[in-house]
Amino acid sequence: MIHPKRRTSQSRIHRSRIHYARIFLLTIAITFIGSTAIMLAKTVLSSSPTKSIRSTPTVLSNAHGSLVYNIRQLPQLIESETLQKIVDETVKLAADKQLPTDSLSITLIDVSGSKIHTYAGYNNAVLRFPASVAKLFWLVGFLGYSEAGLVKDESAYHVDLSNMMRISDNDSASRILDSITRTKSGEELEGKALETWINKRHQINIFFREAGYTGIKLTVKNYPLVNGDEKPAGRDFQLWKNSFLAGGNRITTDQAARLMYEVYTKQAISETASTKIAYLLTRDLNPEAWKDEQPNSIEGFLGESLPTNIYFGSKVGYTSHSRQEVAFIRTMDDKAIYILAIFANNSAYADDEEIFPEMSRYIFDRLNGSPPPSTSDRD
Repeated sequence: MIHPKRRTSQSRIHRSRIHYARIFLLTIAITFIGSTAIMLAKTVLSSSPTKSIRSTPTVLSNAHGSLVYNIRQLPQLIESETLQKIVDETVKLAADKQLPTDSLSITLIDVSGSKIHTYAGYNNAVLRFPASVAKLFWLVGFLGYSEAGLVKDESAYHVDLSNMMRISDNDSASRILDSITRTKSGEELEGKALETWINKRHQINIFFREAGYTGIKLTVKNYPLVNGDEKPAGRDFQLWKNSFLAGGNRITTDQAARLMYEVYTKQAISETASTKIAYLLTRDLNPEAWKDEQPNSIEGFLGESLPTNIYFGSKVGYTSHSRQEVAFIRTMDDKAIYILAIFANNSAYADDEEIFPEMSRYIFDRLNGSPPPSTSDRD
């Protein structure tokens, strides 16, 4: 399997050209929210039994005129002992393979109930490096800025939005982050110019932090880029190394699962925006759709071990030292509807292409009523 870390600049450009027709059709679908997206909204997006306090994205009256995400309180979820047992047993799957569980975080939300949604987790409030899962947050931020009138022409970014989410293109994500924060990468800056630039890039953090995403950091771009940068350089390096935002991006699995929950309960920015996001997250689990595409977001991740006749929407992350994913899973009979976020920040998980599929299938089976396997079955 060719992972995202091995993708060359030329291969990314080549893949973008190969997929141009597909992207063009997707752009049309996003622009007009046509019949496919409408069907998606009816089939996939469930309503929350307890609506969060919501509004349109709001501009704060501070020095920077920061925009704030529209959902201002945490989802009203109930802790579940049943789910906690499933999560604990999932952690044991990793432990049984001698994988370091202190590097692992899991959040599981069951949204199958009509009146109550429940959750459980493991290290789920630990801020961890998210890799490309950050792109989901940038997408939500972009649509928030667009609906607030702070992006002049959303249609000009449709190809970048598609590439960022469908093939996890880093250059597309770079342009999206620039458009949100009104910053550009470049040579080092000094004094007030650097302070102003960092504060502008910080706006994407404020967008979510003021809405309860405590401590989240989303200011560092994903690498490598077509220009040859393999890691932050110039002013991006200054931000990453020496600023109050030093240390790179950080997200908890609770935060990733919360955002996915707000998307799939039609609350993220607006119903229209949530439908666009869900459309871009949707993945085809049929091997014929992904097995010849390298890299892809199914092999080695949560969707590989699941049945093909379900709805699956996700965003993955991967580096040589980490593996991450947040996903929404729904069976067509609605027996299981849930959100699963797993972050594993250790090279052992990056090297193990079986652990995410194994954990995913275990949770899927348990939520569909299958009993846990016996110890002898595992051995």
